[in-house]
Amino acid sequence: MVTNCSSPPTISAHFALTGLLLPALVAIPHSRVVNVSSSAHRMARRINFEDLMGEKKYSKWGAYGQSKLANLLFTSELQRRLAANDLSVTASAAHPGFAATNLQGVGPSMRGAKFEGRITALASNLIAQSPQMGALPILFAATMPGLPGDSYVGPGGRGEVKGHPKLVDRSQSAKDISQAQRLWSVSEELTEVTYPLD
Repeated sequence: MVTNCSSPPTISAHFALTGLLLPALVAIPHSRVVNVSSSAHRMARRINFEDLMGEKKYSKWGAYGQSKLANLLFTSELQRRLAANDLSVTASAAHPGFAATNLQGVGPSMRGAKFEGRITALASNLIAQSPQMGALPILFAATMPGLPGDSYVGPGGRGEVKGHPKLVDRSQSAKDISQAQRLWSVSEELTEVTYPLD
């Protein structure tokens, strides 16, 4: 199962979906949950629990970075709880690097920002990798035999922008256990979904 959520209201969507599917995942030995994150998780130093949905102050890139940080924190806490319950299900995360998809161009196009759209298109042509290469880290995380839980997979090239998949590091904020546990509790409250895990 692969989840990819990218805006503040969906911070808890991957939590709810995974929780509701957990009995089916547990029934299949060695099943995996792969959450799609991004290098943009580094833009968020912490989860803003005081304005989780961006209702007081909204920034599109701030919201995107926070949602990707949340995906990594959720992955770590889920893996910790799966292991504590001695389940064979594992949770990992992956990011595609900079893949030449419509994601980058659609925003400027919708706002009528033609110049920004041209710059984005140029950057995609010069720097980005193909969508197929961008999919490889996610496929690697989902299928690589023996991949440990809480792994984070991304492109192996310079700056993790492109290249073949490899295990990559995450920010210190994405390793914050107390933040991961708080996010878990808040997600339970928001979604009213609880996991049958200690």
